[in-house]
Amino acid sequence: MKWIVVTLLLAPLALAATNSTDPFAKITQTIDQILTSVDNFLQHLKDVLKIHISSMSKTLSVILGLVGAFLYFSGLNKYTGRGMIIGAVLLYLLAEFVLNL
Repeated sequence: MKWIVVTLLLAPLALAATNSTDPFAKITQTIDQILTSVDNFLQHLKDVLKIHISSMSKTLSVILGLVGAFLYFSGLNKYTGRGMIIGAVLLYLLAEFVLNL
């Protein structure tokens, strides 16, 4: 079984080395293509995560602000309500900052 796997992995490298005048040119191109595709995937993943994290943070900041406003204006717990409102504003600002990175 090991021989089959080794043969399947080394066969494309051997063909690439025999088809060109420089044996490492095709191997280098293949490695560059793989690294480029990995880089593109990671860039796309970063963009998607940035958008979703920013969206969730904005939603949570609105909920936090509403709960804080209820606590503050109802008089149940003014200090906690004020802290939650300040936290909501800071969370919203952080979400905007992350979105613009």
